[in-house]
Amino acid sequence: MKKIYFLLLLFAGLCVKAQTLYPYLQAPTSNSIYVNWKTSSNPESIVQYGTSPEALTNTVTGSNQVFSDTGYPANYFYHTVKIEGLNPNSKYYYRIKTGELESEVYSFRTMPLAGQAATADGHLRFLIMGDNQMRNVPRYDSLVSAAKRKIAEKWGADADPSDNIALTVMVGDQVDVGTLDHYENVHFNKNKQLSGYLPIQTLVGNHETYGTLAMQAYYDHYILDEMSYQGISSGTENYYANQVGNTLFIALDTEHTGVQQLTWVQQVITAANNDDTVDWIISLGHRPYQAEQYVGDISTWVRNSVMPVLVTSPKHILHIGAHHHLYHRGQLKNTPTYQIISGGVAWDQYWGMAVEEDFEDVQKTISNWLYQIVDIDVNNGTFDVEAYSIGSVYQWKNNQLMDEFHRHLGLEAPETPQITNNFNGGDQELPVTIESTAYNTTTDQPLNSTQFMIGKTEDFSIIEKDVYRDFEDLFGPVGTQVDTTANVMEGVDITKLTLAEGAMPNGQYFVKVRHRDNNLNWSAWSNVKSFNITNSTYADTQIAIDTIAYMPNTPIVVSFSDTPGNATDWIGLYKESQTPGSSSPSQTWAYTNGQVSGTHTFSGLTDTGMYYAALFENDGYTEIAERKYFYVGPFVELATDQEVYEENAPVTVSFTNAPNMANDWIGIYKVGHEPGPVPATAWTYVTATEGSHTYNNGLDKGYYFAEYFLQDGYNTVGNKVFFQVGTEITQLGINKTVYNLNENIIATWTDAPGIIKDWLGIYHEGDEPNTDPLVSYTYFDGQPEGTMTLPEDKLPTAPGDYFIVMFTDDSYNEVSNRISFEVQGDTSGIDEWQGQQPLMVYPNPVKKGENTYIKCKYRIDQIDMFDITGNLFYTSKNVNDYNFSLINQSLPTGTYLLKIHSNKVYTVKVIVN
Repeated sequence: MKKIYFLLLLFAGLCVKAQTLYPYLQAPTSNSIYVNWKTSSNPESIVQYGTSPEALTNTVTGSNQVFSDTGYPANYFYHTVKIEGLNPNSKYYYRIKTGELESEVYSFRTMPLAGQAATADGHLRFLIMGDNQMRNVPRYDSLVSAAKRKIAEKWGADADPSDNIALTVMVGDQVDVGTLDHYENVHFNKNKQLSGYLPIQTLVGNHETYGTLAMQAYYDHYILDEMSYQGISSGTENYYANQVGNTLFIALDTEHTGVQQLTWVQQVITAANNDDTVDWIISLGHRPYQAEQYVGDISTWVRNSVMPVLVTSPKHILHIGAHHHLYHRGQLKNTPTYQIISGGVAWDQYWGMAVEEDFEDVQKTISNWLYQIVDIDVNNGTFDVEAYSIGSVYQWKNNQLMDEFHRHLGLEAPETPQITNNFNGGDQELPVTIESTAYNTTTDQPLNSTQFMIGKTEDFSIIEKDVYRDFEDLFGPVGTQVDTTANVMEGVDITKLTLAEGAMPNGQYFVKVRHRDNNLNWSAWSNVKSFNITNSTYADTQIAIDTIAYMPNTPIVVSFSDTPGNATDWIGLYKESQTPGSSSPSQTWAYTNGQVSGTHTFSGLTDTGMYYAALFENDGYTEIAERKYFYVGPFVELATDQEVYEENAPVTVSFTNAPNMANDWIGIYKVGHEPGPVPATAWTYVTATEGSHTYNNGLDKGYYFAEYFLQDGYNTVGNKVFFQVGTEITQLGINKTVYNLNENIIATWTDAPGIIKDWLGIYHEGDEPNTDPLVSYTYFDGQPEGTMTLPEDKLPTAPGDYFIVMFTDDSYNEVSNRISFEVQGDTSGIDEWQGQQPLMVYPNPVKKGENTYIKCKYRIDQIDMFDITGNLFYTSKNVNDYNFSLINQSLPTGTYLLKIHSNKVYTVKVIVN
């Protein structure tokens, strides 16, 4: 009996050990902080704290909430304690307690007062981390561990992390799905090395919106509703602003955008501009400002709507994004503003996996897992960022410094460069190299960028070329190493610009240049020099308008270039129905006044409708450039009464601000169909400026959009509105139901949502995507329909039963049927092939009479040999082995083709001498 009692005590002791308490700090201020933790029982929530680890003399009791979810039958106890009445910028020690369980002693620091530093030497520092997501892979916890080591290395192993870092800033996708399992095991557990020392603030990523609990789990776990700045509260936990020392954070919600959030941003920026305690503004949002992989998978709302507001403040220094699982850094061209992708450790993202494009506003893209440390010297006005890598799945790195950038206030801009070419307005034949003087500065800041601007007019109102380059441009892999990045600007002197032969048409041009240092200071523009290109392509006379749609009575700017230069060349604005001539006068017109290139601003047009701008020669009606069409009138707003409809259910589309011209119409199209070449699925004419139309004829299941078109044509104004009819819309198919190990899997689909990060996932049969790990994932560039052969590294590596299914928008929302399949095969001997090609044929060439040996990583079924004309010379079926030997004694000398049927068909050319 005593032995049984001892075993029970031992078991109980193991259970206590298994429930070690780990605190999670958040929502810090200069006089308070929240402490959270999770247990599987007991609602008691106690924090003991004090100013020394030996004297935790203060006790605070908090609250507890019990949550339920799959795998958690009312046994997820979430503890919340708010400690108040603390001194600003002060260190405290604490431990947490639930029943007999208590944590070790941790420390935290309260935030400094507005405008002040956090450390004794006048600094304020932040740790930046991106996507987490992956449950069963030790990546994010490795990143946290690496950051903790780097903090100890930089500021002393004996110091607590809270002595030198004020806050950990995370940028969304801290879970893969909104479930209790993921909040416990993906977010909290992987952050526990630092979360008891450094308070964490995060924001909404797309993955927080998925799962059984979705955003409710976000609201339940994070305390963001108290976040405000200067009394400006967003009224939601989805986005917020908070000030720490002299730095203001503006945390955006890129998943739920709109006018209300943008108005809030404008209010915050206005207040910050008038606040002397704010020196720096850092904005952050999950979907990034730009991306060179999975091109287009960014927040256009941030890029086109929010950033123009943010850069009105000279205090805005950095925008942080995530969503892409790598690091990139760039800077805006005309303001001293950096933008980064922080470098998340979630699903693999390397070169060659998606659509890629080298953008001028991204200086480097690095396919590694990184974090950043922001170091602000409050007293000296400096802002420094270091980015450290722990490598990739291909190569481990021990906190390797991959990037550093900064902004130091008060430094002089570079000296003004000059164009050194002696053009003297004379003729030049292409190619020609335009050179600036060498980079010069009175500071220690090296050259980072140059900008050459070539215009058709001396005031550069018409720009022919605008060439912005950084001294380095890290884009694309080095060879086949997909986790490395090559410098495509290696050896390029950016103080020179070469215009290649045929790069520009004949004509007169003006050029200027400026230099930018790596403190993001631009020099003044250089002197302007002119030159005339001759013996090149003929001049291409053109006109252009500054937009395609105008509100009534707003200015219309028309540019023109390469005209004949007659004093009476002229521009006319006409209604679409008009034919230029004396009997059909223009709505308004203006001479070019003999300018070869230039602009003219018309005061605007009153009547709603379609118009065009035309360019005419010498007071006549001979058009010398292609017409440019545009619209005048209100911008239409479309909406549907639902986002998801049942099959054949009525679909109601409402509209406001419609121009209501003759034969305006609203069309409904399937996603992926182009209006014009493809007829509308349903349509109706519009007969009012606002209203709605219900399409009662019923739509088959699919993904659709509605759009407003003008006057029986395909010119459109206003927004597209997307909606869905039915569920499990996408039809997915594969080429087999039984595969040999590593045999090609070919997937075919129709009616996909058409979103860039739709993906195909393979799972073990019986697993569930929202909870169980996947076998592989494959993006397919958001094609609404298509066929692809899954890459070899996405195929199952072991025999077994699997299924494949399509998901939409980087989520676990299944949009297709599941297809089960089986993988058969023998895995013996595969390990010896690591790093080798799966098939070897040797020797090759081979001497007549000697053997040709075939060795394959996978079992060989059949071997066929053809002569060079394609005639079958020899076949061997039912080989059923990994090795085979061909005797070449009877073969004439010559070239043969071997087709080896294994996991796939391999074709090898063999030469017999």
